[in-house]
Amino acid sequence: MPIPKNSFVLIDYELRIKDTKELVDTTIEDVAKKENKYEPDKVYEPLLVIVGENRVIKGLEEHIENSAEPNKDYEIEIPPEKAYGQRDPSKVRIYSLKTLIQKNVVPEVGKTIEIDGQIGIVKAISGGRVLIDFNHPLAGRTFICKYRVVKILEDVAEKVKWLLHRRYRRVPLERFNVVVDADKKNITIELPRELYLDRDLQLVKALVTEEIYRYIGDYKTVIFVEKYEKES
Repeated sequence: MPIPKNSFVLIDYELRIKDTKELVDTTIEDVAKKENKYEPDKVYEPLLVIVGENRVIKGLEEHIENSAEPNKDYEIEIPPEKAYGQRDPSKVRIYSLKTLIQKNVVPEVGKTIEIDGQIGIVKAISGGRVLIDFNHPLAGRTFICKYRVVKILEDVAEKVKWLLHRRYRRVPLERFNVVVDADKKNITIELPRELYLDRDLQLVKALVTEEIYRYIGDYKTVIFVEKYEKES
C-alpha cells in the first residue's frame, strides 16, 4: 500500500556503491564500525523522511512512497539519474592558477574549493593551469540501498519533535516539550534551555514553523516558549 505524501517515516538504511560495494552512508552504528566508516561525532539513529520533501535521493524516496511497508527489509538498485545524476563533462573546467589566486583560492589536488558559488574538487595542477571537477563526487554511480521503515509517525507532537531533533541531533526528543491544541489550532513548543543561545535558533524556529504548516496539518499558530526559572 502506498505511503501518502507528507507522511513522516523513520528509516534505517545502508547505501553502497554497486560496483565496489563501498559503504557511502548508514544510520546503523554497528554497520559503520564494521566497514571502518564510523564517525565519532555522528549520531546513529533512524532518519526522518517526509515523503515528497525531496531531502533523500529520488530513487529511495520513490520506493518508500510506492512500495514500502513498516518492518520489512528492502534492497533496491538506484541508477545515477535517481541518485546524484550522470556525470556532465561540461562541469569539468580549467582555470588559470593566477585567476584562482586573485579570487583568494589556493588550490591543492584533492581539495574541495568554492568558485563563484560552485563547489568543485581540484583534480590536477600543471603548468599554471588547474583542472576542477564541479560534478557531485558520486555522480554517475549506481547504488544498492538496503533499508527498513522503522516507524510511520502519526502523533502530531512526535512529528514536531522530530522536525526539531533533525536539526539538533544531540538533543534527545524528550527534551522538546510539545503541546498540541487541536481545537484552537495551536502548537506550543517549549525549547530546552541549552538552545537559547544557539546562533541559528531564530532561523530554526522559522523553518520548523514553515514545515509544520506545510507537512503536518491545519494549524494556525506555532508558539515557542523560552522559560527562565529562578534558581533556588
